[in-house]
Amino acid sequence: MNAPQRVAAAVILALAVIGCAAKGEPTPLEPSAGGGSAVPGPTIVAVPVPPPTQPGFSYADPGPVCQRFVTALYSADTRRDARPGDAYRRAMRFASDTLAGQSAAADHDGGWTTWTAHRAYIQVVVTPVGDAQPAADNGINARRAYRVGATPVGEDGWCGRTEHSFVDCALRREGPNGAGWRVTSYELGLAGLR
Repeated sequence: MNAPQRVAAAVILALAVIGCAAKGEPTPLEPSAGGGSAVPGPTIVAVPVPPPTQPGFSYADPGPVCQRFVTALYSADTRRDARPGDAYRRAMRFASDTLAGQSAAADHDGGWTTWTAHRAYIQVVVTPVGDAQPAADNGINARRAYRVGATPVGEDGWCGRTEHSFVDCALRREGPNGAGWRVTSYELGLAGLR
């Protein structure tokens, strides 16, 4: 995948997350052009579904939760995944119920066809940005940021370009998602290709 395609994919994913988060109540039907009035249908209320969890993982520290989220987000593997969005769905084990429902754009990745031809997986290196706990942290909200190096590696020896990104996670503790920290939103920033 070339640089413009990667940027486009990141923008599409970010817009999908932002767009899904902005949805609210359904809009009532407008009267028809024929002069009659539309009968409003029943209001549909979505019941929150708790996100999946990672068995044996402690959600007690926001740092490891964000790190696991980021690692899973970039962990596409054509040898075991049916589509690119499978990595996003694995990352949802570390996300809030609201974020877990926003996966529509995750199945659109311009590199998937090339990766599949090489039976590739993404080799991911995740490192924290900064060592100190952010001053904005409190007992309920936290932020963590990680650098990511993601390189597609094929079984046939093929190696794609490494994408360097920054991922900034907003996390929240407790609430409807159960005990522990969960990623409630995140921002991606591309740092370039090598």
